Amino acid sequence: MDVTAIINLLHKSVSNKDYDFVPTAKNRNSRRKYGLTLYDIEDFLKTITEEDLVSGPEIDRDMPNEKVYIFMKEIITGVTFNVKIKKDSKVAYDRIKILSCHEAEY
Repeated sequence: MDVTAIINLLHKSVSNKDYDFVPTAKNRNSRRKYGLTLYDIEDFLKTITEEDLVSGPEIDRDMPNEKVYIFMKEIITGVTFNVKIKKDSKVAYDRIKILSCHEAEY
């Protein structure tokens, strides 16, 4: 899947509220730290573009037959979030799995 296709799938999945968001501690802690709601995160994810891509497609370290895409974008003035996504292979149709959406660590 090319970058344009994965971004289109991200936007579609988020707009339809049909995605899998992995509930990691980093994801939860970043939302809490900045007072972000799930709606804020969804609105942010719908603004991701090809220009925000920093890596990918690359092999998923946990699922070597799958590809991940990594984006970085400012969510709040002065705060950049790292977003890692892939096509969700656990369902029979196309949707996104959001592996990471948290404050970037430099």
